[in-house]
Amino acid sequence: MKNGFVAGMLLGAAAGAAADLALHTASGKRTSAGRAMQTVTDAVDSAAASVKHTMGR
Repeated sequence: MKNGFVAGMLLGAAAGAAADLALHTASGKRTSAGRAMQTVTDAVDSAAASVKHTMGR
């Protein structure tokens, strides 16, 4: 059960990162909402990496 949960979290993080890259445009100003969403995304990615490291994968 734990492995499925961790795999699901990692898959979700990867899908989110891919969607972020696909939707991210280089031009234009970053809004405060965009910066806040990026901060949350970075925190989730960091947590997923920490879980992955702890699980030894």
